[in-house]
Amino acid sequence: MKNDHNHGVWNENSPPKWQQWLQMSEIWIIALSFCCVLFLSIWYLMLLGSPGAHNVDKSKILLTTVVTHILGGVLPGVSACSSAKGLFSPWENILLNSTISCAVVCLVYGLFCLSCRKLLRVKFLEDTFRELQDSASLQQKTWRRLGIPGIFVFVWIPLFMTGPIVGSILGRLIGLGMFVNLATVLTSSVSSIITWVFFWNKISKHLNDIWLQVFSLTLVGIVLLYIVVNRAQAFFQAARKNRPHEE
Repeated sequence: MKNDHNHGVWNENSPPKWQQWLQMSEIWIIALSFCCVLFLSIWYLMLLGSPGAHNVDKSKILLTTVVTHILGGVLPGVSACSSAKGLFSPWENILLNSTISCAVVCLVYGLFCLSCRKLLRVKFLEDTFRELQDSASLQQKTWRRLGIPGIFVFVWIPLFMTGPIVGSILGRLIGLGMFVNLATVLTSSVSSIITWVFFWNKISKHLNDIWLQVFSLTLVGIVLLYIVVNRAQAFFQAARKNRPHEE
């Protein structure tokens, strides 16, 4: 088959496949995600390998923050990092959560764009992207007329089915350019993280260590429970829709 490279088909006159992959913006966005993961891994290993119980405790909180942020988003991530008063400074908290957010957004957004171009076909990812796209599509009309400011606000709000991941897909659906969309989403995500970190810092001045941990863990638990309940409802709704077709 001999089609022009501009139509997305490789032929014998095209550059090697690896060069063509490297020319795709999505690959470099995904590479940025891996750089963030590498930075977090080095930070964790340095803490784990450093002498003293303080650094070991700090490495545990770092790992907890990564997991919590991935599962629940910005607010649980910031809360988890703030739960141990004195281990992480506000600026370390901002750096940690911003790096996690950048890693997650760049990975998901890059893979989503490749999937939209039919260059990546993984069933699990396609099902996940379809759910994310459906969620973004429901809100497309509301946010389309607001453009970049609308995406900024949408990402800044730390609620279920808002935030940077759905926001990046929503930005693509309303027609924002790839890098304009990504820059808007990441800027909004970092500004949201900064806001919540200093909010927690103000609260921590009025709470002792025990009450701060209780407050942080309660908030994290509520957000994660809300997400689990919503995911369960979506699963059972999808199961009910598919049941007549199977019969």
